Parts: sequence; structure tokens; C-alpha cells
Amino acid sequence: MSMHEIESLVEYSVKTVATASPVPPLAKSICFSLYQIQDLFDCGYTLLRVRDELVQLGYLYLLPPELLPDPERSQAMKFKKRSGFFAKGTYFDHKTNRCCITAGSKLWKKLLSLGILPAEDPQEVRELSPFELIETIVPLASERFAQGDQTAVDTLGLWYGLFPIICIMTGYDEQPEAEKLENMLSLVAFPEAFKAAEEYVRDMDFEDFIDEEEMPFLEEWSAPYKLWKGLNDEDEYEDEDDETLCPEFYRNLVYECMSKNEFAEADRYASYMGDEKDPSCLLHRCMISLACHHWIKRQTPRPLPPESLLTIAETKAGLEYLIELPVPEQERTLCRMFVLQTLILSGDYPAAVEMHQQMYIEAIAALKKRRNGYAKQMQEIALSISYFQLLQDSLPDDYLPKKELIKSGLPGLMKLSAARELSCKLLDKRPQEAETLHDYLEQCDLLMPYIEE
Repeated sequence: MSMHEIESLVEYSVKTVATASPVPPLAKSICFSLYQIQDLFDCGYTLLRVRDELVQLGYLYLLPPELLPDPERSQAMKFKKRSGFFAKGTYFDHKTNRCCITAGSKLWKKLLSLGILPAEDPQEVRELSPFELIETIVPLASERFAQGDQTAVDTLGLWYGLFPIICIMTGYDEQPEAEKLENMLSLVAFPEAFKAAEEYVRDMDFEDFIDEEEMPFLEEWSAPYKLWKGLNDEDEYEDEDDETLCPEFYRNLVYECMSKNEFAEADRYASYMGDEKDPSCLLHRCMISLACHHWIKRQTPRPLPPESLLTIAETKAGLEYLIELPVPEQERTLCRMFVLQTLILSGDYPAAVEMHQQMYIEAIAALKKRRNGYAKQMQEIALSISYFQLLQDSLPDDYLPKKELIKSGLPGLMKLSAARELSCKLLDKRPQEAETLHDYLEQCDLLMPYIEE
């Protein structure tokens, strides 16, 4: 029986390369390598499925038999009412009366040397390794998926599901660089791709392919799918209905994308951490939205946020929902700080100031209950600095109450001058805290001119 999944992988990969902008410079080698892989499996002749794309990429040339030199011309002329192969793998299509000459073949090289085919591309056609192929095709498919092309999910799923068997059949056993392998997994290891892989690939049991000595990287390759399926340490299903991948895996991808300002991708990975009301999923989506809007404010001109991201209003509503849940106090405080940021981003400064002061009044009251000592003094300094720093950084200079708010401080809050003086005293008594105290002093020196104006 034909391996239709391999045929689909090759077909979708060719279309992915053909629709890329710009087309990869190794397009001919990519096509050559894809069909070399297909020839290793029980597959039919499928080039004509993507004939136009292959011609566009310069991999396929369609010539009438009369243009061929002998003996190939004579061999092709024998075909009249049927299609078939001649000249060691060259195909004659009787419907179009054309010979299908592929780049890299012996006949192609002969036609180039005779000047029958134009030598427009001096680049040598070479066979790429499976990892070179996946490094080229998967990012292109991922871009198409980000643009809403659902066929791209099939391409990504096929590469994820078939990559191990392709490595085995081609004898590829080189260990990819850890960073490159992680980058590829970040593009193919997500639920939609896993579902697509299951639809095409008959057996997704990676255990048959894992060889810790020859191909140790396949263990890491298979891990995300196993986690998605809910496998436990004994390789048995814990919950077949569980479609949530290990949150830690996606959390790492979220922070990696955020560090690159790839907010749409970060939001997509965060959505895989659970359903829309899952606390961890919702919190990370809110964090991404805030980070994106803060980043946009620093850009000139300001771009629009990705459509998939939560709006400021939706972010605020999500955070307020999380605050009402029975979550740890530290997490609730974090959510309140994020709500404060939504008020600032939306320009509701009076509400932001009111919430800011209320949070610090509560923090001052809680700090007073703590035992006196160096730890409490350090916390009092930090609380004072953070209060003034937040006002200075968050409120625009043209907001009239800003200066008065900074000068007046807050009842019970250590004044900034006192925080600086205490930091100096503690330097002699707490040398182990010197680095932190020097940071406090530096921040005080930066903020005090605004209070003294």
C-alpha cells in the first residue's frame, strides 16, 4: 500500500516553498531532496500533482520528445498512448506529450551540457539532510499558519509525525544543535499540529524509533507529543481526554517569544496551557497583552497590536476574575499590580492613583506587624522607593496632580530622604547587602530631584 502520508508531506512542502516570499535560494535542492526521500518509501509518481509549482521553482522541465537527444528521444517516442518511465526515472506524460525532466537527474545534466536547457542557475543541486529540510520548510509553514492558512497545520503535523521515520530511512543520525532542535520544536509542537499528525500518520508511537545511541535527539523530539497525550512515567495514558500539553513546556516558549517581542506567537503558546478560564493560561495571556501594549508605546510610529491578543479591557476583566479566585496572596498581588497597569495604559489616571495608594496603604499596614530588625528595615526602604518610582514612571508629566502626589508621599510610608539615610547606615552594618543597598542609594538619588522641585 502506498504511503500517502509521505506523498502528502512532499506535496505540501513543495507548495509551501513555492508560495514563500522570497523563494528559498535552495529551492531546487529542497525539491530534489524531498523526492529522494519519497523514493525510499512505497509511493507512486506524484510530481504532476504539483507540476506548476515544480516548474516555477526550476526543478521540473517539461519538454516534447522531439527536443531530446538520442537515445532518450527514441525511448520517449515509443510512448504514444500511455505514460511511463524511460532514461532511468524520467517520466513521459502522454496527456501533455511532455517529458518530465527533474533537476539533478542524469538526463538534466546531459541537457544542460548540450545547451538544450538554459543554465540560468549555476548553483549545484545537492541532497539536503532531513534536518536541513525541516529547518527550511517548517519556518515557512509556520509563517503561513500565523497568517491563517490551515493547510500549513497539516504540513507542520506531517513533519513532526514523520521526521523520525525519515531520519531512519535516510540514515540520518547527526545530533542537531540543542538550540536548533528547540527552535524546531517551538514551531511544530502544539496541539493543532499533533492532531494533524494523528490524522495522517498511522502509528505515532515514537518508541519504535528512539535509539539513545544512534539518534538520541528523537527522545526530545517525541517528548511534547507524549506530554500532550497525557503519558505517565509508565508510558500509560492517564487521561485520554486531556488535550493540554505540559504547561512548563509552553511557559518556556511564551517567555522566549516575549523576549523577542513576538507577542502573537507568545499568546498562541499561552493559549495551549489550558482553556480560556484556566488561571495559568489567562494570567500569561494577560501578561503578554500588557507587555505588548507597553512595547507599542515605545515605538515610533506605533504599530497596532496583533488581533489575537486580549484588549486592555479584556486584560483588566481577566485579571479581576483571577483576583477573585482562591489563589496565593502573592499571585493576587501580582494581578492587582497588572490591573493597575491596565488603568495606566487606558489613561484612567485618577483610578490608577486611587488603586496605587490603596495597595501601598495595605502593604504599609502589613509591614508594621512584622518584627523589627534588618529585614524589616530593608523592606521599608524598598517599599518607599517602589512607591515613588511607580508614580514617576507611570504618570505622564502633563498630569497636573503628579508633582503633588510625589511630594506628599503617603501616611506611614518612609520618606525618600529617610530611605536614603537608612541605606547609608546599613552599609556599615550589613556589608553582605552592599549591592542591594547601593542600588537603593542610586534609585533614591534619581528620584529625589523630583521631590525637591
